Amino acid sequence: MSRRTFRLGLLNRVYAPSFEPRLYQQTLELFEAAEALGFESAWLAQHHFASESGRLPSPLLLLAAAAERTRRIQLGTGVVVLNQERALRLAEDAAVLDLLADGRLQLGLGAGFDPDTFAAFGQTLDDRHAHYDERLERLRQALAGEPLNAEGRVLRPAARGLERRLWEATSRVEQVAARGNGLVLAPNPQAGAQSRAQVIERYRQAWNPDTPGKPRVALVRAVFPGSDAALAGSTLHRDILAYVERQRRIGIGHADPEHGFEAVLDGLGVLHGDPARIVEQLRQEPELGADDQLIVQVQTTSTGFAEALRHLETIARDIAPALGWQPAQRQATAQETPA
Repeated sequence: MSRRTFRLGLLNRVYAPSFEPRLYQQTLELFEAAEALGFESAWLAQHHFASESGRLPSPLLLLAAAAERTRRIQLGTGVVVLNQERALRLAEDAAVLDLLADGRLQLGLGAGFDPDTFAAFGQTLDDRHAHYDERLERLRQALAGEPLNAEGRVLRPAARGLERRLWEATSRVEQVAARGNGLVLAPNPQAGAQSRAQVIERYRQAWNPDTPGKPRVALVRAVFPGSDAALAGSTLHRDILAYVERQRRIGIGHADPEHGFEAVLDGLGVLHGDPARIVEQLRQEPELGADDQLIVQVQTTSTGFAEALRHLETIARDIAPALGWQPAQRQATAQETPA
């Protein structure tokens, strides 16, 4: 990873062993803390039916509350499963949310992969990419203000540039680049043997120069400073094993723990231990520039609020600055200072 300036974000999957109403309030408090620490973005993942112990099926609703409790930080979905949404209704909700957030919404999208969730929605995984592409084009048309029927109906309220703040989480990076969307690059056991650097290079090489804006990558890594994920019996170790077991059950391949737990951690993008060690691991990641983001996940199912907050503080104080990042407040001050 380059020492050039990049943006720092938080991904919250709203994990918990069971649901409690205070979980959503704690999520909002983490977003407020991230903004105070200088993070540039905060993202929420969508999980239907508490799959993977994720407790948030409606990220736009919680982001609306976050918009009222924050002022600067970008608010993103990482991701909404577009195959299980009506594209036009999603466009309407996103447009309203973006107005509440003063244009801070970043709309991350994916096709989904969980057969249990697809079955609950009366869907199958067959042709999911084709269905995703159809919904995405309808969403883009609505957000761009294009006519939606023969009478010329258009999205109201207007989305005001939100179509240029779309992100996609998929291995089909050439299509993402052709559409001019950002690439969310999270560990993907189905992505093949290519390294993260090779995938990012494919995306950047495929970028259409006629598209407004620049290619932008959100690199997602799980970061647990001070925690020993490999220590048998630790909550982090147990959470990771449970996650891998469920993914293997539904046909999503991960490294087999019997072949080495460190390989499992690498496949999941989990960094842990001493902050200096994490810094050195992140230095081996693909180069990120000013339009790119390092998105950190600091919780698994059993991670409590206080521990997650400590992780954020350590990342902002000891890890990200060692890679060249500066908190957003310092960047703003530097930009305002006359040369």
